[in-house]
Amino acid sequence: MDRKEIWKELEKILAIVDDELLERVHVREETAIREGLGLDSLQITEVLFEIEERLGVKIADEEARELRTAGDLVTLVETKLAQGGGKPVE
Repeated sequence: MDRKEIWKELEKILAIVDDELLERVHVREETAIREGLGLDSLQITEVLFEIEERLGVKIADEEARELRTAGDLVTLVETKLAQGGGKPVE
């Protein structure tokens, strides 16, 4: 799965967590997860859970605390998938 495909999955997940988010925000590499996307702690947890479920990667709590932007999240997922983690998107 390449970076572009990971972005598409992230957008799908964001639409599940907040069905109007993609209408309000154009998600970019530098978009802050909390302030830029307007997600609260519960929604961020939902996003991470969905990523783990859909893509089969495990994001540790320490890693999640380090994420600042949407680009950081995509890079983390991309790295984990490259290391052999993950599963095909259904």
